[in-house]
Amino acid sequence: MDVFRFVKQSQRANDPTRRYQLVREVERDYVGNVQIQGTPEAAVVFLTLDCFPILSDAARDDALHNTRRFLEELVNGWGIGVGKVVTESGWTEQPDGNFRVQLEYAIA
Repeated sequence: MDVFRFVKQSQRANDPTRRYQLVREVERDYVGNVQIQGTPEAAVVFLTLDCFPILSDAARDDALHNTRRFLEELVNGWGIGVGKVVTESGWTEQPDGNFRVQLEYAIA
């Protein structure tokens, strides 16, 4: 069973970025944000995951694992595959206390 689910947010005008709220499945609390940039025509897909400081290190890693799997399923729905990670920032603490990781994937 997945610990997290993804709640789609409405797209902004002239912005192809897909935005989702990260929500814990059992507690139903909002614990982060996901942004996915890229299109089937692009050669890369960018993934940004922001987690609120209420999540432990282990929970953030679980969220990243679930988000990576979610991205793979989304891109497979476009009829293409996600390749290897080209760059990964690692978790960085933001000025607002949130933690962010950014990944760039090549399209397979």
